[in-house]
Amino acid sequence: MNTAKRLFIAIETTPNERFLTVYNTLKSHTTKLDRINWVQPHLMHLTLQFLGETSETKIPVILDKMNVAVSTVSPFALKIGTIGAFGSRYQPRILWFGIEKTEVLLQLHTCIQKEMRRLGFKPDYGNFVPHITIARINKIDNKQSFWKTIESMQVPFIQAIEVEKIILFESILETRVPVYKRVEEFTFPPPPP
Repeated sequence: MNTAKRLFIAIETTPNERFLTVYNTLKSHTTKLDRINWVQPHLMHLTLQFLGETSETKIPVILDKMNVAVSTVSPFALKIGTIGAFGSRYQPRILWFGIEKTEVLLQLHTCIQKEMRRLGFKPDYGNFVPHITIARINKIDNKQSFWKTIESMQVPFIQAIEVEKIILFESILETRVPVYKRVEEFTFPPPPP
């Protein structure tokens, strides 16, 4: 029987103390009237491409294409900084920490999208905005206070992360909190001597 898995390609992040302090401070500024689903820190990641429901039979060829993508990049560092939201000021939907858009990250993202397009996966539309989702917003009671908090907490730097691999994850949504199961890890080759 051919079953499907909900897949995405991502860079895993391990929040440090500073990251968690900013995250917890933001969380503490919300009210009981807000309806916000905060992402658990151990689930946080930078999505490079969401593949969606994918037939298990396609996984071996996805793994081959991901090997091609990682062969073009050496380990690199990224900076997490800035706080932003997707959606309008009136109706924010996703709260995130931004990630510096480096040349290496853009190269990796472009290569993954190109390889996945060859397998029939549509690229993400719009500009690539590297970010880590920290909360999904259903309702903000006092939007003015919400935006004031974000503006008052803006910092140019939250955390640096060393990126040595990308991961193909399966997202399992059967419980209240999603489970992200590793399908395969792809380590970047070392830089040339």
